[in-house]
Amino acid sequence: MLIQMPRGPSDQPGPNSAEARNAFEAALRRDLASAPVVSYDAVLGGWGKRAADIAIVLLTTPLWAPLLGIAAGISKLRHNAPVFISDERIGYGGFAFQRFSLRIEPPTSKVEEIVAGDDSEQTRAWRVIETRAEDRRAKWVRALERLPQLLNVLRGEMSIVGPAPLTRDELEPMKSAKRHYLSARPGVVGVEVILDGHEDTLAQYKAYAMSWSFLTDALIFWDALKSLLNRGELWSPALVRAKADAQRAVVVRKRSSN
Repeated sequence: MLIQMPRGPSDQPGPNSAEARNAFEAALRRDLASAPVVSYDAVLGGWGKRAADIAIVLLTTPLWAPLLGIAAGISKLRHNAPVFISDERIGYGGFAFQRFSLRIEPPTSKVEEIVAGDDSEQTRAWRVIETRAEDRRAKWVRALERLPQLLNVLRGEMSIVGPAPLTRDELEPMKSAKRHYLSARPGVVGVEVILDGHEDTLAQYKAYAMSWSFLTDALIFWDALKSLLNRGELWSPALVRAKADAQRAVVVRKRSSN
């Protein structure tokens, strides 16, 4: 955006007009100086990544298109609610677009329903963990819900692999990570897997931008496919042991109170 400052004599000469013009220029320069400026690089992967996305989506259309139709039909029979939904997300260069999704699960939150029907604080906490921990079915449901986003890939708004699409409110608090996020098209498959367990979640954008290659995308996509066959976080031995220890602590506390 170019702003041309007024130059030359004013149409209405006089000290009041000169002072007003100077005050306006000073206020405008102060606002421009304090305005946030976000830089971003050329789109990550360029035309090579874009061509690969289009080719993969078109070649796999006989697979995902019937699957999307079946999932949409079942969802429509189960729930009396709109099947296809869209919400605004921010993509490459700060461009806003409508992200498509398929609604399979009912709009109500299962976590809130479970917690509301339980009186024990300890039991409520563990039921929240159990509900949020994705089992195999939950992962497949989430994968089916993302199938309409392949249309966003064809439209050039998203990529098959890339940062998870963020809303405008989620993007605003980001600082240096905003540049790396805006330099890539958001992905149907997120890149959180490249993070170490002790790293900040914002580090994923820089790590993905600095280490991107076709091999990186292939490994992330392959990891996402393998995760569909896993049983979920609750099958982790460490989490099972933690749950058992917490349950024993509750029993000991109840015995001591009696």
